[in-house]
Amino acid sequence: MYQAKCKKCFGKRFWKVRRGKLRCKNCRYEFTPKIGGMRLTKYQWEALLKWFLRCQSLNVIVKETDISEYKVLKALNLVRQVMAVDIPEVFEGEVEVDETYLGGQWKFKRKSVKKSQKPSKRGLGTTKQPVFGILARCGRVWATIVPDAEAKDLIPIIEKRIKRGSRVNSDTWRAYTGLATKGYVHRTVEHAKQEYVKGKSHINGLEGFFGYLKRQLASRGGIRKERLSYYLAEYVWRYNYRELPIEKKVKRLFNLVANT
Repeated sequence: MYQAKCKKCFGKRFWKVRRGKLRCKNCRYEFTPKIGGMRLTKYQWEALLKWFLRCQSLNVIVKETDISEYKVLKALNLVRQVMAVDIPEVFEGEVEVDETYLGGQWKFKRKSVKKSQKPSKRGLGTTKQPVFGILARCGRVWATIVPDAEAKDLIPIIEKRIKRGSRVNSDTWRAYTGLATKGYVHRTVEHAKQEYVKGKSHINGLEGFFGYLKRQLASRGGIRKERLSYYLAEYVWRYNYRELPIEKKVKRLFNLVANT
């Protein structure tokens, strides 16, 4: 829980004065509290987070909050950073793993990109950015950018993020071969043979998240590759807390920002 402190005497009792400033009841020092390293009041942060969680554009957030564009961009960058750490660390029980590729459709690429590159293949062998994901059947998801979708990249993540003894569902991609020898109950579905569900074995939940992720990224009209991890963290967080009322989402994010 956020608690402002006086910069001089570290007191915690204040009077509210003009323009969001506080006056310490102990030493009478006036100051604007910094939240998340920024001179924004709690009211401004909550208003900004409310419009952000409603998926409003930068221009709308600037207009509705009366905060400068520079400060809004800086604040949203911080919000996405704290979203990245507010995710489950370890998964257990019934778990799904899969990989996907992000990069958009070739027909929507800029002319400069089309001149310097060739059209990407679909799926494995593509030049698009690989992303690996884990989903617990309870509804929580986690995803990260990986250099490649091979065993050397994916197995260490699985061992770190999934508790041994868990039931891991995947497709038949070669990177997952040998999971049973690592202490997991491994079940597969063979998509190449149009097999998508086999009893309780499937990865439909995680594929549903990947579909949601791609739709959200496409709606932004393009994201710089070096900033993709921040937006990936944002949509993982939004998906994990999709059932939470917006007031509680605002409170959760505000506390995360205030404690940075």
